[in-house]
Amino acid sequence: MTGHDPEDHLRETLDALATSVVASPEAYANARSEWQRRERRRRLSMLVLALLTVAVADLVGLWALNSLFAPPPEDEHRVEIVIQP
Repeated sequence: MTGHDPEDHLRETLDALATSVVASPEAYANARSEWQRRERRRRLSMLVLALLTVAVADLVGLWALNSLFAPPPEDEHRVEIVIQP
């Protein structure tokens, strides 16, 4: 083994970096409020998307039912054929 292991060097570097970092007292509260705001926005967006999907599906279903059971158009030149046995 060499005298200086890369893991030891990395550990020393990270320890030196950790001692120089100063934590902000409001950092957690700010991060938490930002996360909650994004979560509320995501949930609201998903709710709107779900409601829009259901509304479009309902409209398509009602249109399909209405067009399926519409009476046939009246034709002046309609000829009825009666087949007798």
